[in-house]
Amino acid sequence: MISEPNADQTAPLPRPASIVAIAGLLALEAAGVLAAAGWYLSSLGAPGPVPLGGRIFMLALLVGAAVWQAAVALNVFRGRPWTRAAALVWQVFQVIFAVPLLGGATTLAGIGLLVPAGAIIVLLFDPRVTAFYGDRAERS
Repeated sequence: MISEPNADQTAPLPRPASIVAIAGLLALEAAGVLAAAGWYLSSLGAPGPVPLGGRIFMLALLVGAAVWQAAVALNVFRGRPWTRAAALVWQVFQVIFAVPLLGGATTLAGIGLLVPAGAIIVLLFDPRVTAFYGDRAERS
């Protein structure tokens, strides 16, 4: 027996291209943080002012951040509404880290952090994204 859907049930919105773009950019950022963790691991034995325990803790923070960012990227793609705030907070911190890098020899690194963060922030407020997350009704 096939049951008729209720009149108040609506079909889920199709995944907009901006959601795919956000998820892809977040996944690239996660890969970048993981690469930074790999670079940090390679220099873990070098002498420095921070004791080994502190360096290992920093490495754990980098790996944890990469895993968290990858989880956010996956759940953005799946359409989980909580990911919008998580992605936005990460991008704000990324802008904060990028701005001091915009002068001198680190300008390219600053631009590399700033451009995807700006793109994600703009895309997070795209009307199709907010409708997909259920924040507002889609206009026809």
